[in-house]
Amino acid sequence: MAHEEPGSRADDGGHLEGPRASDADRERFAAQLHEHYAEGRLSIDELQRRLDVVFAAQTLVQLYETTSDLPHPGVPLSNRYEPPRSTSRRPGWWPFR
Repeated sequence: MAHEEPGSRADDGGHLEGPRASDADRERFAAQLHEHYAEGRLSIDELQRRLDVVFAAQTLVQLYETTSDLPHPGVPLSNRYEPPRSTSRRPGWWPFR
């Protein structure tokens, strides 16, 4: 039998993907979910379902999946769309216009 690193398998025999989550990680994600609920992005039922997943999560990947469809903290949201600026035109004098 091949040697396995500690924590490389889930308790049910399934493979864990990514590093293990700590209690502090779970608390941080739970706090983020509560903020999204307070801002009206989640219903109380959705909040509870996601919190159940957060506190049962074994890996950071599982935690990030609970918030992957929500804005990340510190990212400002804009009400208007601004298309990316063109990089084909450079400022300065050009002899042909």
